[in-house]
Amino acid sequence: MANKLITHSPMALRHYREQLSLSRELLSKKSRVPLNKIIKAENSEHSELLTFNQLENIAKVLLIPEFYLLSNKLQKSNLPDLIDHRNQSDILDEENQYQLKRVIKEVTSGREDLIYTYECLDVEPSSFKLKLQGNNSLKDSLAIREFLGVSNANFKVDGDDDYYKSWRILVEKKDILVFEISRKKIGSEGMALYYPLLPIITILSSGQTNSRKLFTMVHELVHLGLRESAIDGKILKSNYDIEKYCNEVAGYVLVPELELQENYDNKLSLKNNVEVIRKKLKVSKQAIAIQLKLTGRISQEELNDYLEQLSSKSSAGFGKTGRQYSAANKFGKIYLQQVISAVWDSNLSVNTAMKILNLNNVEQLSYLEQKVFG
Repeated sequence: MANKLITHSPMALRHYREQLSLSRELLSKKSRVPLNKIIKAENSEHSELLTFNQLENIAKVLLIPEFYLLSNKLQKSNLPDLIDHRNQSDILDEENQYQLKRVIKEVTSGREDLIYTYECLDVEPSSFKLKLQGNNSLKDSLAIREFLGVSNANFKVDGDDDYYKSWRILVEKKDILVFEISRKKIGSEGMALYYPLLPIITILSSGQTNSRKLFTMVHELVHLGLRESAIDGKILKSNYDIEKYCNEVAGYVLVPELELQENYDNKLSLKNNVEVIRKKLKVSKQAIAIQLKLTGRISQEELNDYLEQLSSKSSAGFGKTGRQYSAANKFGKIYLQQVISAVWDSNLSVNTAMKILNLNNVEQLSYLEQKVFG
């Protein structure tokens, strides 16, 4: 089977490569298929040029099932137009752009899997109703707090999460997908993909503590409320006006100005001020410090020093390895509950659930079941 030549579609091979804006040279490098063979495979009328293993390797690089390359019936990409707010000098690098497409493919596939799960459960997720003005940060922040039901929420600290998980559940309960993706170096901390149904927030979690992820998540929620799909760079360092606006709104969502006026004391140290404010507001330490900088109460140098101290003391995730821990971080509690509920109701097979969650065995699925329902 490994050496047998497979009849493929040259049209499909070319289509899916161009869909990723991937050069033939990089496809050859990543798939380990000789460049001259890829060129011939795209252009030749004689389509039996690739072995099964070569076709499989090419499909993996193109992020598609192998059978897509066997048919002239082409699958179109259903992705929103993405605004690139990254402020990195290497964003035009082809490898960088390919890794971004991989992230987009990963999270949109996760969205499609959840849509399928809802169909199995005969459940209709609610449409996304948050719509922001874009020119009044105070009003927009109040709209988000009301949308999430912050005033009636039950916040708690879970391990070292610094209230991040409680806020994440608030967002997810509004049928907004929040994915954490790690180990992707694409010059970004977060991304928003707007859909009228099940929009996506992606947190590029490498290097971000749980405390910091909270601000990133709310920043991306502002983009969604503005009906924008955007890939952000280093959020707090960006000079784009829209990024500054999203920061301003996110800051007021997490730490309203009235609370700062009542609780901030310029005679106290930054650390002590954060502790005082945190007793009144159930938000992360980093979010409070960031808002103190954004409102001009502390300097950038003070913020940098404080964030560095927090980063040295905090863990960005579980501190454990294994697919079950990765799934818990990546998908979040609400997503996992839906998939596992579909298994309980016999609407989704165990094998399908394990495939959706990228698990190796039933024991890992049982661990997640206990974690999200226990």
